[in-house]
Amino acid sequence: MVAMRQAACPLAGGEGCFAAVLGGSVAGMVVSNGVNSFLSLYNTVLVIRLVLTWFPNTPPAIVSPLSTVCDPYLNIFRGIIPPLGGLDLSPILAFLVLNALTGTAAALPAELPSQKTASGSVHPDELTANQRKWTRRFRPGKSQEAEDAAR
Repeated sequence: MVAMRQAACPLAGGEGCFAAVLGGSVAGMVVSNGVNSFLSLYNTVLVIRLVLTWFPNTPPAIVSPLSTVCDPYLNIFRGIIPPLGGLDLSPILAFLVLNALTGTAAALPAELPSQKTASGSVHPDELTANQRKWTRRFRPGKSQEAEDAAR
């Protein structure tokens, strides 16, 4: 496996080579955007379901389909965090996990540069907007203003 990775990357030892799971292809973008849209929609449905639990006289025709969709996911976290004084805190953990999944889905089509110049860095003009965003995340010491001034 390591030999295959080193053969695929022109740099010694495979360092500096990074490709996200779906790469920058159109199919990868469609899958990533679809997953991201689904998770955002599910997040909205989950919020509606939780808000409706505050109202005791909500019609069952509205609550029942939402319960069918949301309760299996919420039950996972209800087993981890028991209710405290009648207050169910498990949706907090459910939202944290859902937000982590949404962030991961958003990062799937990202690419980082794999070719370096002689100085060991890639010129910012050669990067796409997605690549610049992810390289900034991996280089927190360099500010946005310094990067814009370099262009």
